Amino acid sequence: MIAVGIGLGIFVFFLVAAFTDEMVFHTKGVGVLPGIVAGIWAAWPFFHHGRVSRYNFLHPVPKEYKQSLKQAFAHIRDIIADVTYNFGDKWHISTADPNQRRILASLRFTDEESHIEGTSLQNIHSRKERVQRLLEMEIQFKDTGNDTTIIQFDFHPRVEGVRWYACDHIVNGLMGRVEASFGVGIDRGQPADTKLSAPPWWLVGITALAVLSLMGDVSKRVSGAVDHISANPQKLDSEKQARTDQLKQVQDELDAWQKFKEANHL
Repeated sequence: MIAVGIGLGIFVFFLVAAFTDEMVFHTKGVGVLPGIVAGIWAAWPFFHHGRVSRYNFLHPVPKEYKQSLKQAFAHIRDIIADVTYNFGDKWHISTADPNQRRILASLRFTDEESHIEGTSLQNIHSRKERVQRLLEMEIQFKDTGNDTTIIQFDFHPRVEGVRWYACDHIVNGLMGRVEASFGVGIDRGQPADTKLSAPPWWLVGITALAVLSLMGDVSKRVSGAVDHISANPQKLDSEKQARTDQLKQVQDELDAWQKFKEANHL
């Protein structure tokens, strides 16, 4: 969704800026600020949806499972201890306290990213670079008193490079293991709503700034036109008369042509 928002925002920026420059003011550069604001408005719903969806992915809704607190805690502890990645990378469990009903773990691994480099079209090449990944996880348990346990997962990824989603497959894989072992579970909460809320104040502020700037440009254009009319009344009258004479000449030619056709039965 974020990529769609970026693409749409860029398209709207160029469209509004070009229209304002070429069709409204006939001056280069006037439409830059309105174009930026219009592009942000077009992209903002997609960014909002993407941000909320990302939050729901990293902080899924707590689920209730048909296991006692002691069983669920030991079961989750075993899943984390057994899983490995990249031929040996394992979770490091820093806290696993049944009394606090919390597990803290982290996974650190290295990955490769490709970068395009080159000083010219003939010299463009791809270079691989080793980058670090860190995924921190917190798991909280709540005993319902009915031999069931509510489990809440929270993930906090930190990555080098541009692949901000580099840890997503780890999250998906771990949640898949938990679901395969515990069952689907029952949601005990609601995900964050992706429905659009009121626009942020910073967006309202730059929109107001753009409107004031646009009104200022319009005022300057109107004032310039009024001054031009006041300073050159005779010139404008002569231009108007020349235009009237030109239209009359065209009409006379059309009338003469019509009479010629009628006289010659054309």
